[in-house]
Amino acid sequence: MTLLDFIPLPTWRDLIDILFLTIVAYQLYVWFRGTRALRVLIGLVVLGGVYSVAKLWGLFLTTWVFQILWQVLLILLLILFQSEIRQVLEKVSPLRFLRTRKRVSRDALAKELTDVVFDLAREGTGALVVIERDENPSEFLHAGQTIMALPEPALIKSIFNHHAPSHDGALIISEGRLTQMGCILPLSERENLPEQYGTRHRAALGLSERTDAVCIVVSEERGEVSTVVAGKIKTWDKSSALASRLNNWLSLSEIPGPAFEGLIKDTLTKNWGPKLGALLLVTMAWVVLASQQEVKTSVAAPIRYVNVPSGLVLDKGSIQAVRLTLSGRRRILNALEEQEVRVQVGLVKLQAGIHMIKLSAKNIDLPLGVTIDQVAPQDIKIVLKPLPVQEPPI
Repeated sequence: MTLLDFIPLPTWRDLIDILFLTIVAYQLYVWFRGTRALRVLIGLVVLGGVYSVAKLWGLFLTTWVFQILWQVLLILLLILFQSEIRQVLEKVSPLRFLRTRKRVSRDALAKELTDVVFDLAREGTGALVVIERDENPSEFLHAGQTIMALPEPALIKSIFNHHAPSHDGALIISEGRLTQMGCILPLSERENLPEQYGTRHRAALGLSERTDAVCIVVSEERGEVSTVVAGKIKTWDKSSALASRLNNWLSLSEIPGPAFEGLIKDTLTKNWGPKLGALLLVTMAWVVLASQQEVKTSVAAPIRYVNVPSGLVLDKGSIQAVRLTLSGRRRILNALEEQEVRVQVGLVKLQAGIHMIKLSAKNIDLPLGVTIDQVAPQDIKIVLKPLPVQEPPI
């Protein structure tokens, strides 16, 4: 018996199971890459691996401690990461692709807004503008003052003037109107953010990771204009290019789904390292957990008749084999060999003729950890006949 005998052989259902969870694990990595949530997920994976190994090796005390720990840990995770959990649920919800946006002419807004932010960049004035789309960001906004005004260039410049009390906060635009100023946004927890990006960029990233808002950031030090959408930062050199892209972001009538060709291309060509890592991780988890899975199998077991009465012999009409339905852990059943399953029937005190005997557990010898669910047939037919009389030699 080799180590390969203990590795479960996957079925087509198992392959679908592994592929699906690989996609889920990779998407979780993409969504939480560089954040505190990813470190927590990695820690959970390590703890899960330790728990699985302890359970596999029968470490009673370690298994018991981890079972108690999981109950407390899950409650703490729900409390600490309720925002991240909600983000994941919103991203996987199919209803987000069914929502429609109001068709509003945004050409004027995009042109005026881009002219203003590039003027601020040339003047060395920092700014952070948030344009609301489908998802309401109000629950992530703190402090700030409520206003209701048209996005006039002079007003926007006055809000971000160095001497204005709200110049360090964010300006919120909703339905083509200025609605709030001086707002504090949640900072992104991404660790791989370049040092050139300051608090404004980190705040824009934090909001874009939680909503579908378009954030425009003007760097006070470098005089650059950047946009932050869906956690991605892009720097713009020309006002016209930003206006065109901004108009495209704001004027779509429905949320675009990923193009099929682009999806296939990204799947086959990008991020092979994380994808293979997710596949390896899920496969290892499946091997460990599947070996502990309770499964059933069916085997044909020959019947061995013992203690045949003297002068009698089995006739051809006797049942020679039965089919057994066995239950046990997958790794045990995979390593099970046919010769380890023995069915033995004693014929002591039987006479010549036809007999029906009901098989029971005492007639079947099985390895430890394997149980019998069904025997077919359970009543076996035995035909005994006298030995033929040999004629004396002449």
